[in-house]
Amino acid sequence: MSHVTIIGAGIVGACIARFLQRAGHDVTILDRNEPGTGCSFGNSGAILTLEASTQLPGPRLLRQIPRMLLDRDAVLIFRAGHMFRMMPWMLSFLRGCTALQQRRTAQAMATLLSGTTSAYDDLVAGTAADQLIRRNGTLGLSSSNEWFAADQWRRDLNASFGAEMQELGPTEIQKMEPSLSSDVCRAMFYPNAYNTPDPALLTKTILDDTVSDGGRFLKQEVTKVRVENGRPTSVLTDSSELSVDRLVIAAGAYSHRVTRMLGIRVLLETERGYHVEVDGIDTTLKRTVLHGEHAYAMNPTKHGVRIAGTVEFAGLDAPPDYDRARTIWRRGHTVLRELHDISPQKMKFWMGRRPTLPDYRPIIGSAPGIDNCWFAFGHQHLGLTLAARTGQVLVNLVEKRDPGLDLAPFSASRF
Repeated sequence: MSHVTIIGAGIVGACIARFLQRAGHDVTILDRNEPGTGCSFGNSGAILTLEASTQLPGPRLLRQIPRMLLDRDAVLIFRAGHMFRMMPWMLSFLRGCTALQQRRTAQAMATLLSGTTSAYDDLVAGTAADQLIRRNGTLGLSSSNEWFAADQWRRDLNASFGAEMQELGPTEIQKMEPSLSSDVCRAMFYPNAYNTPDPALLTKTILDDTVSDGGRFLKQEVTKVRVENGRPTSVLTDSSELSVDRLVIAAGAYSHRVTRMLGIRVLLETERGYHVEVDGIDTTLKRTVLHGEHAYAMNPTKHGVRIAGTVEFAGLDAPPDYDRARTIWRRGHTVLRELHDISPQKMKFWMGRRPTLPDYRPIIGSAPGIDNCWFAFGHQHLGLTLAARTGQVLVNLVEKRDPGLDLAPFSASRF
């Protein structure tokens, strides 16, 4: 079998490497940081299925953007200094905010999401990583009957692709999750979803298994990719030059910087997200819960509770604005009874960078015009959800087999 170099040691790169290794390929994983320390560290821990098919760009969001531009506490904000630089991305995004495009994207995403949990089952069976996955579904929460009713269109669209869900009232909610407060009046239960209490440890455990079985992880920053005769031949890093047989780019929010080394431009933008973590909380919450109304997720972790969410377009390098994390706290802490009396001094804040394309579909497939090179990035809010599924697809592509789904909606050439 071949040797495959994977650039990126987040959850997507880790899953790709593990699936390739299990198929008999030698693998080397490169990242300038330790495995799982980017978005794979700070996300909500949800591993979703078809209930996540419908994506953000659409006519409803389009109507809300003018108000969001004037609201510093909106769930989606744009930093003024970054607006000009992201204009090509924004124009493509706005062109896609139609009902037809939203449905097309949902249909395409459903083909990936239909296999997310079974892909994880396959990947982690018989390993320590299996103990890091909770297979107990997730709850979508609402604090108002009006918002819940207005969101019916999205639930109907997801259901049309096969999403399973159960509507819960206050009594059923309390029976399932007694820690949820009266701030929650309605919920949808998604029984097929998984979640993890520690996404960073899940990523590290998968990659550690890969290294234990003969793979290599090198903490090195890629500075150049050499291409000769239409195929990558070597990768230069800040400390070495490595020969390349086959190459996969799965570098998350930094992937567009690597594709530029190949002479390929992609419309990748950084959706910065934040989380608040409070340790030492004794809660009965058993699963990740999603609050669509206020755009955050709450996850019971090993040591306490994490609330993650919000969207900030400010580029890769701008400093964090932890007022965004404080906004998540203000909106989220009333949902859980055990958080009502927590003081701000006990909180830990974090900011991460989600890689997002204008249509909110990832790029998965061959690099345009380059042999033996594949892209796997742009998973936006669904990196953890789609990582194992992406790994399965990449094995088929590397081995030149039909992946079993149409990858045209995820092509790097679609913009």
